[in-house]
Amino acid sequence: MQSTFKEALKENVFKNISIIVLTFLFLSQIQNSVSTLSTESINDFLLIVSMLLVTVCFANFAFSYEYSKVSDFGMRLLSHFATFLFMFLIALLLATIVIGISKVYPELYFLILFFSILLYVGIALYDFWDFLRAFHK
Repeated sequence: MQSTFKEALKENVFKNISIIVLTFLFLSQIQNSVSTLSTESINDFLLIVSMLLVTVCFANFAFSYEYSKVSDFGMRLLSHFATFLFMFLIALLLATIVIGISKVYPELYFLILFFSILLYVGIALYDFWDFLRAFHK
């Protein structure tokens, strides 16, 4: 079980680092897409993105490694993939919100960026906590 835990922990760390790297790779595409929006439509766009963010956050927090058979590689991989998708979407949607707000309210950019970083760090910590909880039940 100890070697399985170490392997799974490495997988989880790799997953979380991959999410951050991929999010940074997508930033310019998000920036380009948001820059095409008119200032009149940006508020509606941010509302839609916020609704998607709430939905994916709900899905992310509804999932738990505790209900997976984490000692089984296939189940663990499926669990990692599900949380990868949820957390990657959360990161992309947060980035989209930060970029969108910077277009409409540039004076709030650093505040919203700070809040978004804190939110994502909390989500990543929750992911690690949930992962550790599954191995220590």
